[in-house]
Amino acid sequence: MVRILIIDDNLLIRRMLKMHIELDPDLEVVGEDEIGNRAGDLVLKYKPDVVLVDFDMPGSTGRKTVEELHQAAPELPVIGTSLNNGETNLIISKEAGAIDFVVKQANSVALIKAIRQASSNLRPGLTR
Repeated sequence: MVRILIIDDNLLIRRMLKMHIELDPDLEVVGEDEIGNRAGDLVLKYKPDVVLVDFDMPGSTGRKTVEELHQAAPELPVIGTSLNNGETNLIISKEAGAIDFVVKQANSVALIKAIRQASSNLRPGLTR
């Protein structure tokens, strides 16, 4: 079972992502939060295998959240997410250390593929 933590400020988006993820019986969302500045504590609490991080959260940038996650668990794979599929979020996501970037409008197959690749320590392609 692959354990996933979702960090996104929008409750509806978190629920949509969870619904898509849990279509695969081998994936489980173990935690959700709307504030990225608690990311380190959440990793210790939920012990996820993969974290999805929104790069458009107010008050806490995705970059800061990924950096905090890497301080708490350096090897933890992080996937950046955003409603905006522009190059800026993709570049910032990669520079921050996320191993992939998925637009939130992506279909379930693309999201699940990115999570599976991240949990297998493979470098996924850009899922756009």
